[in-house]
Amino acid sequence: MKKHLRILSTLAILLIGGLLCFGCSNTAKESGKLSVDVVYPFSQEYSASFKNGIELAAKEINDQGGILNQAIEINYNDDGNNTNTAVEVATRIAENQGFPIVIGHRSTDDVLKVADIYKQNNKLLFAPIIASSKLNLPENEGAYLCAPSDDAMADEMVRTMAAQGIQRIAVIHSAGNTYGKDYIQKVEAHGRQAGIEIVDAVSYLPNLDYFRYYLKKWDSLGVQAIVTACVGNDITALYTYLEKTGNTRPVFASYDVEIQPYIIPASMKGLTQVTSYFNNTATVGSESVFIEAYQKVYGKKPDLPAAQAYMSMHLAADAANAAQSLEAQTIKNVLAENTFETVYGSLSFEKRLINGIPVFQKIYRNDQLVPRDNLTEGGQSGE
Repeated sequence: MKKHLRILSTLAILLIGGLLCFGCSNTAKESGKLSVDVVYPFSQEYSASFKNGIELAAKEINDQGGILNQAIEINYNDDGNNTNTAVEVATRIAENQGFPIVIGHRSTDDVLKVADIYKQNNKLLFAPIIASSKLNLPENEGAYLCAPSDDAMADEMVRTMAAQGIQRIAVIHSAGNTYGKDYIQKVEAHGRQAGIEIVDAVSYLPNLDYFRYYLKKWDSLGVQAIVTACVGNDITALYTYLEKTGNTRPVFASYDVEIQPYIIPASMKGLTQVTSYFNNTATVGSESVFIEAYQKVYGKKPDLPAAQAYMSMHLAADAANAAQSLEAQTIKNVLAENTFETVYGSLSFEKRLINGIPVFQKIYRNDQLVPRDNLTEGGQSGE
């Protein structure tokens, strides 16, 4: 009888212990792997190349020994490119144990909104797609900019316009969009130094008839070129309007044009120059190695989102391995004190803005955006 009581007592202790620990194990412990959270609008078709870049990097990292000798697995989180959803996702995954670096969100407004959520939970956010230098502000301490800043890209765009003798421009950006507004402000600041004047600024795109009014106004003001920092559907609307109104002015576009496959009318492609930084035609160097590896796995060349996803994933792994720690502050110290070899070459952080990615203009050739031959070698500044 006593023996039976001892057995029952032992079973009761085990059962209670099991109930108390239910849910304590995180995904990494259950699978034996280190789970890395990645956030993007994965439900959208355009996200496929970004996911490919993450997967390719994760495979290479595991082939090289993983992070701190642990194999990694990717936990994909869909924020729908929606700020409210982004906050919900960030709040949920910020409490996950394990790897302290989150890779993602797609839009500037989302990243600025969730940066503090990660900081409060001792997480770091690597923002692979946005270009806002606002990440350097103290209130956004939880986030790192893994792309050239809006300042660097505006500098390059202005250099290119000045080299082509352009002095009077009209600018267009999407209403309420933080990135577009900030980018145009950077264009204005650099343009002032280069003798380029913004003679008209438009923050919304009404109907086609009203757009014709813009063109008449620009004619009267002597506008020589159009600068666009539009995002999303506004990109398609703008180019549709430009085609239907017979625009012949050159169009200088921010890199948003190549974030996803927007439809650009053929008549407008020859007039468009896009400020970018991923050399998708590289035949030597780190970019060419990445292009070859990506093409071998996916049967096509990578685009800018694929390159950014790949770079950010490798950068996160390299930082943790260099720190020999999963503690956020230790990794932050390593990020501040070291350079890292990436798909773009040697990069470092100035505070939380990436340095070292060359910025240049792309043009359309055979329906593909490719770097111009006569690069200005501008756009190197971090802020």
